[in-house]
Amino acid sequence: MKYFIIYWLPPIVWMGFIFPANDTLTVSSTSHFLIPIIQWFLPHASQATIETLHILARKYVHFFEYALLAFLLFRSFRWKDKSWSWKWIMYAGFIAIGYGSLDEFLQTFIPSRTGSFSDWMIDSAGVIFALFIVSFRMNQKQVRA
Repeated sequence: MKYFIIYWLPPIVWMGFIFPANDTLTVSSTSHFLIPIIQWFLPHASQATIETLHILARKYVHFFEYALLAFLLFRSFRWKDKSWSWKWIMYAGFIAIGYGSLDEFLQTFIPSRTGSFSDWMIDSAGVIFALFIVSFRMNQKQVRA
C-alpha cells in the first residue's frame, strides 16, 4: 500500500486534475487570473497582445502538465530501482501521450472545452521533452559510475 501511495497515487491524482471534465483549466476559468496578471506586467499592452499571451500561457501549461505526467509515470515504473531501463521511458511515454490523446478527444464532447490536434502535439512535445531530460540524466549517471 505504501508503494502505491508514494509511487502511483501522484500520477493518478495528476491525471484526475488534468482530466477534461475538470473546469479548472478552461479558457474562461484561466482568463480570470491569467489576464489580470498579464495586464499587471504589461499595463500598456493592447487587448490583442493580452489575448495572445493568454493563449501562449495556456499552451505552455499544456506542455508542462504533460511533461510532469510523463515524469511521474517514469518515477512510478522505476520505483526503487536505481538502474536504467528504456522500458520505463517507453511505458511512461506511451501512457502519457495516449492520455493526452484521450484528453483531447474527450474535450470534443464537452461544451466548455475544445479538443485539438495541435494541443495534443503540444502535450506530446512535453512528454518527449521530460523523458528526454530523464534519459539524459540517467545516461550521465551511468557514465559517471
